[in-house]
Amino acid sequence: MNRPSNERYQGRFTAPERKSARRITGGTLALLILFLSLARLGVETLKLLAYADVFIGGGRMLIYGDVHNVDMGDSVNGVPIVDEVPTGTDDYILRLNDGTTIVYQGHTYELNRDLTTVLFLGIDHEIQETDVIGTGGQSDVILLIAIDTNTGETTILNIDRNSYAQVEIYSADNKYIGTRFEQITVAYGYGNGRETSCENTVRSVSRLLFGLPISSYLAMDMNGIQSANEAVGHVTLNSLIDVTMKDGVTFKKGDPIELQGAYLDRYIRTRGHDLEANTKRMERQKQYVSEFAKLAVAKSREDLTFPVDLFSSLAPYMVTNLDIPDVTFLSSTFLNHGATFSFRGISGTYGKLGGSTVCYLDETDLFEAVLQIFYTMVD
Repeated sequence: MNRPSNERYQGRFTAPERKSARRITGGTLALLILFLSLARLGVETLKLLAYADVFIGGGRMLIYGDVHNVDMGDSVNGVPIVDEVPTGTDDYILRLNDGTTIVYQGHTYELNRDLTTVLFLGIDHEIQETDVIGTGGQSDVILLIAIDTNTGETTILNIDRNSYAQVEIYSADNKYIGTRFEQITVAYGYGNGRETSCENTVRSVSRLLFGLPISSYLAMDMNGIQSANEAVGHVTLNSLIDVTMKDGVTFKKGDPIELQGAYLDRYIRTRGHDLEANTKRMERQKQYVSEFAKLAVAKSREDLTFPVDLFSSLAPYMVTNLDIPDVTFLSSTFLNHGATFSFRGISGTYGKLGGSTVCYLDETDLFEAVLQIFYTMVD
């Protein structure tokens, strides 16, 4: 596998101008309140499609329908990305319609315009605004959630915090310096600990994914994760490792653990010092997210307003550009289409760079993950 170089990214990613968000109108808000009221009364005749029409008509457009260009770059692991069929070679990736159509290994893929994406970041520092760049923490968990609003198919792309990626660098007083390759986790630190930290991470993840747009972000600190865990009634799972808690209690691999308080923190955050320590931690985080989702879905089926109530209660511990109408729409989409999801990881190799562990992602696997999740094969 070829390690990425700075040259691969030069001039590749230019963030498109963001359209101003269309805010929810008074009429839409009234219908939203009606929806929530009916949900509380247990009326299930108000279908998702009707609400989706309301949402798209008056709220903020979340889905990929308005995406017209994806800057895929020049190559994938040495295989050129071209805009017309070349002569003299069969080894190429054809980019059509400004990157919204891709021909790869004899198949044609089109951008799935029914998708919405949410970048979830688990922050290792209490979320609070800071005036000093570099003091706002890092993103220990990076999950890109892709929801097909037509079919409900949901995929969570698990991105290693140590991924070697292009990051925008700023001085302590917020002066832009340039870009360089770092662990992608540090992108969050080059911001104000809130919105600009999230936006910087979004740009790095988008670059990593060949210029794919990311619709929304939600960053949460450990206090928020603890609070969400309490709200669903504590996750219990079988330990994937031997682990000793801070109070001295030891759990062997396979033992059941009820995760609450310090036990939750210890289980999902602890890691060793070997090169693949974060990979093992990601497996535990994946396990936790899966079990948490089961409890959250059960709560939501009992009370359809649970996702909105939970979202509102977590406001002190998170920063996001989602609002209540967004969350209502997305949770309804997910619940009404079966409430299931799958994980997708990306293979890579580990090494040391300046004393830090970095993960060099396999570009071919990364590109194929983009096609699998964000595009639809049409032939």
